[in-house]
Amino acid sequence: MQLSQMWREHLKAGCPSEMRGLNIAGTAASALDDEITACVSACVTHSLKMDSRIERRLHDIAHALEDFEGQGTPEVAAYCHRLNKLVSAVLVNAGPAQEPRSDVPESTTAKQPVRPRMRRR
Repeated sequence: MQLSQMWREHLKAGCPSEMRGLNIAGTAASALDDEITACVSACVTHSLKMDSRIERRLHDIAHALEDFEGQGTPEVAAYCHRLNKLVSAVLVNAGPAQEPRSDVPESTTAKQPVRPRMRRR
């Protein structure tokens, strides 16, 4: 299934009320959803510049979501499963962080890390 289709299905399904007040990977569930939405949006538009920090964060989120999939109501489990599928798809579609080349001087390879923009409510 395409990332954009999974994203539409996730947005259509919405967030179960049981998620309010829960923290996943150190972030409130609604803020985490916004963070993942920003990454998905950037990935779909080919503007996500995956760096090691973003990649590490997405892996942390994926592990935390796996833990939540077995807890709570079936709605919470389904929500976490959908969110985790999105995270996995972003990791696959955006590709791994690029390691700096050792044969090129650092000044020509140094880049400013890019943080996906968060949607404001």
